[in-house]
Amino acid sequence: MRADRPIGTFLLLWPTLTALTIAGNGKIEICLLIVFCIGAFLMRSAGCVINDYFDQDIDKKVFRTSTRPLATGKVNNFEALSLFIFLLSLSALLLIFLNFLSFLVATSLAILVAFYPLAKRIIKIPQIVLGIVFSGGIPMAFSASINEIPLIAFILMLANFCWILSYDTAYAMTDRDDDQLLNIGNSAIFFKGNEKLIIWLGSLINFFLILVIGFIENINLYFYIFSIINGFFLIYSINMIDENNPDTFFDFFKKNNYVGVLIFISFYIGLN
Repeated sequence: MRADRPIGTFLLLWPTLTALTIAGNGKIEICLLIVFCIGAFLMRSAGCVINDYFDQDIDKKVFRTSTRPLATGKVNNFEALSLFIFLLSLSALLLIFLNFLSFLVATSLAILVAFYPLAKRIIKIPQIVLGIVFSGGIPMAFSASINEIPLIAFILMLANFCWILSYDTAYAMTDRDDDQLLNIGNSAIFFKGNEKLIIWLGSLINFFLILVIGFIENINLYFYIFSIINGFFLIYSINMIDENNPDTFFDFFKKNNYVGVLIFISFYIGLN
């Protein structure tokens, strides 16, 4: 479940909270806040479990993942699938507090969550699927708040998709050599030699689209102040990447948690 490494949950949660803020015009209902916070944890956990189930044979051959419970045999397949079903069931119970449109969106997302681990075997850039999955909280937030998914939600999804492509390409650098040997899809392999360029492009497109959303929503000055802070932080973080040192790519990946925080704060303060 990676409960000891919550960054994945946060990277899923910040865009969702941002969407709730925009949909609520600066206000987030306490009920929705609780439901989406719990839901982000449960769905990210479920995604990790099903990922490890499908990848257990691969994980045994990769140093970074060789100690995962399924790869070492500490957890068996029945236990893993039971946990996955349990986590999905808890997530489904949360839908009681939401509307029918949210149920439809959640059902589609659940299918993609289960498919994502297989994507790396089928397509060269599985981050495309991840980008959709990790942006799924955005349409759910709008559907739960206002019972529709407006154009602004799709712009935010596109911004988030580009951001995910950026930071997950950095994350993919940690496994690039192993994935290449195992013939597994990986954006760091597909864009080899241009990884930093993709990180720049993804981050800049996200930054630009976030500004566009702020302009459309007619947000106050504080939004732009925090957006500028975020922009300088992104420039600093990307410049710190050393293309000859994969560890610096992973450091950049972790810093994106703060990027998510700054985007959320910029909208929350900007709309209040």
